[in-house]
Order: sequence, then structure tokens, then C-alpha cells
Amino acid sequence: MHNIFQGFPAEGRSREEVVRDLQRYQYDGVHAHWSRAFRGPPDVQDIGATAYGMFLSDNALFSLRVDYLREVESDLIQMCLGLFHSPREASGTFTSGGSESIYCALHAIREWAREAHPRVKRPRVIAPYSAHPSFSKGCHYFGLELTRVALGPDLRADIAAMSAAVDEQTVALVGSAPCWPYGLYDSIELLGDVASAKRLWLHVDACVGGYLAPFACALGHRLPKWDFEIPAVQSISADLHKYGFCPKPASTVLWRSGELLRFHHVHPNDWPGGPYNMQAFAGSRSAGPIFAAWAVIRYLGARGYLRLAGEVLGKRMRLLEAIRAVPGLMPLEADLLPIAVGSPSLDMQIVIGEMRTRGWILVGAAEPPLINIPLDAAADEQIIAAFMKDLREAAAGASRNEGARGDLNY
Repeated sequence: MHNIFQGFPAEGRSREEVVRDLQRYQYDGVHAHWSRAFRGPPDVQDIGATAYGMFLSDNALFSLRVDYLREVESDLIQMCLGLFHSPREASGTFTSGGSESIYCALHAIREWAREAHPRVKRPRVIAPYSAHPSFSKGCHYFGLELTRVALGPDLRADIAAMSAAVDEQTVALVGSAPCWPYGLYDSIELLGDVASAKRLWLHVDACVGGYLAPFACALGHRLPKWDFEIPAVQSISADLHKYGFCPKPASTVLWRSGELLRFHHVHPNDWPGGPYNMQAFAGSRSAGPIFAAWAVIRYLGARGYLRLAGEVLGKRMRLLEAIRAVPGLMPLEADLLPIAVGSPSLDMQIVIGEMRTRGWILVGAAEPPLINIPLDAAADEQIIAAFMKDLREAAAGASRNEGARGDLNY
């Protein structure tokens, strides 16, 4: 056979053979759990998978043109907007994940700044050190300068320092609700005061907890104000595939007004095909995630989400108690999730290294050394018990300064 096919299989294989090969790569459901977060219970996963499969081959590129796609995507966005104190004129965009949601917001910020701050030549975004790395990537992609400001002693955004960092080239501020490394909320209200006083766009990254916070608050869990209730907030990124318990990839970027879509959308019309209109960045994309998210929200409803939020918060409390009982380990006092576990005395690189030798797929933070636990509604007692057994053993090894070392990087 001609060498242009070198490395490509010469003949196809049977379905049974391919499935058997795939099964060799399947990681066991217990040790892979945290890397598969965030998921709902089996019935929620099933309705999401069913809807996903039904619309897997439908092309969401046409969601601005075809009635059934436009209707479901619009209905989904309206259901989401209702959770965030959104004004009547608010709008939203379905995306593939938190990174794309953040990229959409940064692109809109750049385009908005050209009108709102026409004298700015090098548009700058100010963010706390704990903000997600997608802000660094997005600013690089769109020619924005990003200034990360050191955190306060409480590991939250230092509002005074962020305000002091604003100069004549600054066009936007960023806050997290909560941030990934620590599960802590920045003071969005105080950032809003700065943004209003200096005519800046304020973006809130709620990718982690956006779809948990409204239900947690309804159950009595106390959180600071962080959403469109604060007038300066212009956009919010929030992931449906986290505490919305929807299949990946599914996220939203929500806009204070439909007018802001003018800065987000780009409709090229400089080729033979005519206007190339699409909702977010991707062109051809499966409609499966959109219908899956719509189906999960319709299946659970507010009552179902309240139930799952209660279960997650209950598991959070029990898991925190179990971790505090492990000699040497100390979880951060976070506002919500994920759970961040550190130590005043143990080498956390040994802890995470030993957990990985036991099969757990985990990520962490380097400053300070932490392990992040993305607790979800699918984490049952078997998973938590197995995790805690291995965590106790890993901590014991670290106390003796024995064991494999691992990276704490995200």
C-alpha cells in the first residue's frame, strides 16, 4: 500500500474488537471520580446522555437560523438568566466551557473599549492573582494586557491594590465567585464600586460555583453578593457542566443587556457564502450539549437542584470534618467549593504523589501547596470512604517524609 497511509490502519476492525480496545483505556470509576466531576446522580447523567445522543449529529452552527435549535438554545439561556438577578434586557451565550466563556467576555471587552475608551491604545485588564489562567490566554489571543494583582492576606482580591493598579489604559476589572484554587469569593461589590467610579467593565468569573450558589443561598448558605444584583457587573461566566450537572462541554457567558451582544458577535460577510453568523467562537459544533443541558434543567427543575445542592453541601461538611481529623491536614475555610486541602506541617507534594500512586487523579495549587477536591452530587459514600482511606495513608507517609512526590499544578 502506498506510503501516504503509513501509520494509518490498513483494514477496519469489528465493532467488538474496537470496543474491547476502548475498554482497556477505561479508568476505574472510583479513582477517576474527581477528574470526571462535576456530575449528578445516575438518573441525571442518564437524561443528559439520552438527550446528548439524540442530537449528537445536529449542527449547532445553525442555532441562529433554524427554529428548533434557536428555540431550545434561547429557552436554555432564559432559564439560566433567571438565577442571577438578571435585568429584563439581559442576554446570554452558550459556549463549550469556562475558557470559551471567558474568551467571549474578553473579546467583548476589547470591542466595547474601542467605543467607550477610544483614546486607549493598549487596553489593560486588571485581575487578582487567583483568577483563572484563561484570562491570561484570552488576553494574549486578543491583544489585551493583563495585570495580575497580588492577593490580600485572606487570599481574596486586594481591592485597594487593584484600584491602585488602574491607569489610563485600563478598561476592565475581573473578580472570581469563587476562584478555583481556594473556593473563595472576591468582593464583587467593592470591585463594582471601583468599576463604576472609573467607567470600567466588570466581569465576574463564576465558572465553578455559578449554578450552585443560587440554590445554596436558598438553603441558607451565606454568600456575598456577586451577580447582576451589583449594577457594575456587565458579564458573568458560569459553567453548566459543573454544578449545573450537565454533560461536558457546556457553559454560559451572560450579558447584562442584549446590547452587549453587539460587542461579542462577529458576522463576517467577505466570502462567497454570505454572512457567517454563529453564537460563540466555534463554527460547526454538536447540538448534543445544548439539548442535554436543556433536558437536565427541565428534568431537575428548581426543586431537584435544591435537593442536589443540599446533598452537596451536606457531603462538603462531612468531608471537611473527615479531613480535619487527619493528623497534619487542614482544609481552607472556603466560601463554597472546591475543597482545598493544605497542611502546616506536611509536604503536600508527597501527599498528592502518594494519592496518585494509589490511582487518584487530582490537581492542586502551588501557592500555597494545596489539593483541590471538586466534590459533586455523584460522589457517593463508597467514593468518599475510599478517598479518605487513601488520604489518611498518604498523609501518614508524608509525616514520615516517605513516599512519591507529585506536582501540585492545576
